[in-house]
Amino acid sequence: MTEKGQVRSAIAGWAWLFSCLVFALPAAAQDSVGRVEITQPGPNFALTGADGRLHRLSDYAGKVVVLEWTSPVCPYTELKYKSNAMQRLQARARRVGAVWLSIDTAAPDRPGYLSSAAAKIRIARLHATVSAFLSDPDGKVGRLYGAKVTPTVFILGKDGKLAYQGAMDDGPDSDDLKGRNYIREALDDLAAGRPVRTVETRPYGCAVEY
Repeated sequence: MTEKGQVRSAIAGWAWLFSCLVFALPAAAQDSVGRVEITQPGPNFALTGADGRLHRLSDYAGKVVVLEWTSPVCPYTELKYKSNAMQRLQARARRVGAVWLSIDTAAPDRPGYLSSAAAKIRIARLHATVSAFLSDPDGKVGRLYGAKVTPTVFILGKDGKLAYQGAMDDGPDSDDLKGRNYIREALDDLAAGRPVRTVETRPYGCAVEY
């Protein structure tokens, strides 16, 4: 079995468990998660990166910004990185001058938590081309944006307003080179000065570890 096939098999085995985790969040946790509407300004935040620097959203004013909620223990996220689909999108974002911020919202006692050193190792191993890998251990930024599953992506236009939120593509088996990829479409639309054709989709994946 190929490496990609092994990851798909793992997803098949874990799908039921993670679907329960996604949709069985405690009521209090669901109530505490906010939401940003399309065309609303993206709330500012300040998070420490794996590079040791404090990164503020306002530092990237005037640029398209991609916020990728990620997890090192989510098989859905793993599939997108194992297939290099996420890395190709990151490279595309860089080519059009966009900023890509990966955000790990996991408390220190959760499996998905990464120290700065571990985050650097992960970035190097995956050959990810992110502008920064940010840690959100208390979940404030995740709740501010309403991130509920990984992977979830929010894209802010050059005006700082939310232009897209939701899934990377239309399913775990989607081929980012041939199938429907919402992130690629949004980046291309924004680069061309066009309205984003699909502004919101329902993300799929694993529950964020608040």
